[in-house]
Amino acid sequence: MNFAVVLKLPVIFAVENNGYGEHTGISYHLGCGDIAARSAAFGMPAVKVDGTDFFAVYEAAGEAITRARSGGGPSTVEMEAPRWRGHFEGDPQLYRNLDEIKELRANRDPLKKFREQVLRDKTLTAAEMDAIDADVLALIDRSVAEAKTAPEPRPEDLTTDVYINY
Repeated sequence: MNFAVVLKLPVIFAVENNGYGEHTGISYHLGCGDIAARSAAFGMPAVKVDGTDFFAVYEAAGEAITRARSGGGPSTVEMEAPRWRGHFEGDPQLYRNLDEIKELRANRDPLKKFREQVLRDKTLTAAEMDAIDADVLALIDRSVAEAKTAPEPRPEDLTTDVYINY
């Protein structure tokens, strides 16, 4: 980050803060508790936004992109987006209160929040949102069916697009 500031590089540090470092809550392992503040200490603009709010992320990212493209140097956008699942499949999540997950699903679901906002603003109608949902579900179904019928990858494809060999 310091190097990016010194050279005024057009870099955007996009940080998805899910509230945990593996099994440890951020309040325990992050001294200042604020990643954006740590970035700002390097001398760059840094903002923290609700990562579950599409419009907040869009606005903050747009400002950072404009700054980078205009020669204004680097920025950090910290997006708080609490995770709903464990660190790995099968994680019993004994380090967190399971009521937290219920609250997140009820109040921090980005798709629900997006739908509520566009309906409230009358940007889209419920019928239009339902049609988009149906299109997306159909695309997922087609993609899964295609993946299940696709041939297995060839062994020589294992190293395709790998940037380093050991």
